[in-house]
Amino acid sequence: MPQPFTDPALATPRPRRRFETARRRAFCATVALLAAILAFPAFAYTVVEYYNATLDHYFMTPLPVEISALDSGSIAGWTRTGLVFDAFASVAAAGGAAVNPVCRFYIPPQHGDSHFFSASPDECQAVLAKIATDPNFSGYVYETPAEFYIALPDTTTGACPSGTVPVYRLWNHRVDSNHRYTADLPTRDAMIARGYVPEGYGPMGVAMCTPRAGIGDSQVRLTGASPFTPGCDGAPATGVPYLGAEVEPMIAIDPQDSSHMIGVFQQDRWSDGGARGLRTGYSFDGGLTWSLTQASFSHCTGGNAANGANYPRASDPWVTIGPDAVAYQIAIAFNGATFAQGSSSAVLASRSTDGGRTWSAPATLIADGSAFFNDKESITADARTPGVAYAVWDRLAPSGSGPTYFARTTDGGLTWEAARPIYDPGVGNQTLGNQVVVVQPGAGSLYDVLDFFTEFDVAANGSLSTHLAMVRSADSGTTWTGATRVADVRALGTHDPQNPARTLRDGANLASFAAGPGGQVFAAWQDSRFSAGTIDGIAFSRSQDGGSTWSAPVQVNRVPGVQAFLPSVTVRADGTIGVLYFDMRNDTPDPTTLLVDAWLATSTDGLSWRETHVAGPFDFDLAPSVEGGLFIGDYQGIGSAPGDFTALYAQTAPDPANRTDIFASGLRSIATAAQATRKAAYRAKAAATVVLTPDWRARLAQSAERTLAARRNGPPLPDGR
Repeated sequence: MPQPFTDPALATPRPRRRFETARRRAFCATVALLAAILAFPAFAYTVVEYYNATLDHYFMTPLPVEISALDSGSIAGWTRTGLVFDAFASVAAAGGAAVNPVCRFYIPPQHGDSHFFSASPDECQAVLAKIATDPNFSGYVYETPAEFYIALPDTTTGACPSGTVPVYRLWNHRVDSNHRYTADLPTRDAMIARGYVPEGYGPMGVAMCTPRAGIGDSQVRLTGASPFTPGCDGAPATGVPYLGAEVEPMIAIDPQDSSHMIGVFQQDRWSDGGARGLRTGYSFDGGLTWSLTQASFSHCTGGNAANGANYPRASDPWVTIGPDAVAYQIAIAFNGATFAQGSSSAVLASRSTDGGRTWSAPATLIADGSAFFNDKESITADARTPGVAYAVWDRLAPSGSGPTYFARTTDGGLTWEAARPIYDPGVGNQTLGNQVVVVQPGAGSLYDVLDFFTEFDVAANGSLSTHLAMVRSADSGTTWTGATRVADVRALGTHDPQNPARTLRDGANLASFAAGPGGQVFAAWQDSRFSAGTIDGIAFSRSQDGGSTWSAPVQVNRVPGVQAFLPSVTVRADGTIGVLYFDMRNDTPDPTTLLVDAWLATSTDGLSWRETHVAGPFDFDLAPSVEGGLFIGDYQGIGSAPGDFTALYAQTAPDPANRTDIFASGLRSIATAAQATRKAAYRAKAAATVVLTPDWRARLAQSAERTLAARRNGPPLPDGR
């Protein structure tokens, strides 16, 4: 019989962990509920694996009530690893195959605060017998004799029956005993390399045999404590440094290899603008595991006078991957408060030819002194042409004018054409949030490259208004048209419902854009038109003719009565639209917390939508407090691949030394019809015809002013600039 639990002779003595009593009680309550309601139906189960980084423990379950509690955060700290395998809910569900019931024991905190599973009736009985007699098994709880049914391997050789594959069992070899069950051989080998002990039958330690193993939805934390050394920025502090806080992620998925993806984000955000540096994560297994590196955009990541990145702060990370797998990332880097004497700013770009592992010295696309501030850049690889990528940003002057600037590379980022303005909104007006979209063939469009932005216009009375607009190019960025209006923006911005004066720095007055098949283009942004100027929802509009005409905006967040914010849009190759956003539906009247969740709304026609819970609830009150309010980024990342969506986003953590972390969620179940039928469907909501009142106009103008004020770094200058 395989060794199931901690062998005192093997365990290394170490201090006991402290375990969360509330979490343990919640879990035990869930188990008690399960014991009362379990009645096995005749269908197959998918056993889902979870990981708790704080405990360094693994857990698996096929039970919907537990999956819901873990996914929703009701039992905190657990994320999906993405690894799953099939089992059966009953003997009848196995369709005549030989299966055994799998017993489950709860291991109490003094032995590990964990769980043990076995498909061997003999092993189950042996453990049960020891509970009352063996001190090493004291306090074990026999939760169920049959959580699911699965085949048992040959108990001598470990061989699995025909048509099944092995599920390996591994023990962590620690006092806080924990087992991992995996059908993935590379994972088994990696755990052994970490010091785990193989258990089970035969030389490979096979514990069970599954009819199918695969990869399901996953959630992975990329970040932890800050990697930067104290003082690495080499500049006096002018605000509050939130060390360990990672914010504002962006993601790119390789168009030729969807298992390869790169994410970028700010590391160690400052309260008065920018971060100590930008970091990069890369994955070659579809986002199940990530490694971290960095480009030299600021002092803390290796920037200096010799490589052209002699700046203490960087911000606005963006990344893209071309059809030849060359990756590009871009940033703004700066020194000093905006327009202050001696200040400077630049737009820097770096390239990687090894999947994101290493990055070139940055190329300077533009560099200015105190007379201008370069802001909100983005970069887009041309999916049609290897080596071509487009960079856009706005160049702000003290007068308030901010034209769109553009630069292009045609040799994979080795060199860049001189930066030049491609659209000027007029004296005192400015653009913000420029994003290039490459239009896919279809719908007879003459234009192949579009640059979208928000335009801020100053009226004669000094009030601000905003709208989405674009300029178009029919020759891959050589020449550009004048601006075309897409939609008005009526974003109020988000606040704490219990304390309206406590604002969030969200995506108000910014937007997200994406191209789909057949010349389609999509936009998503925050807007209050659906509530007659009460709260922001998520507005969505589409063009089916390459951007020439646009549909009336509709609301795509499922719960219209709560604030929704920070939308990001993408489109799969099959035309499925995905909109990542956050909302407050799970917030409570407790004034000390502000609970938000991340959601993915998906649609194939822009009218009928389904939603998937991505993360949360987490407490937004714990986010860094920056210019403009509580902050996890002006945007979050969403990417798509055939059959998949991957979200890259920030969540808060209850640790003042590490307020936020970046997570990647692989959302693969959306591709299956069976999953889709279990998700709630709803229709997008059209806005009622409502006339803008003077009060509504005033609040929209105030929102626009907050957005523009938040983009400037450092305190205002004496003249108010």
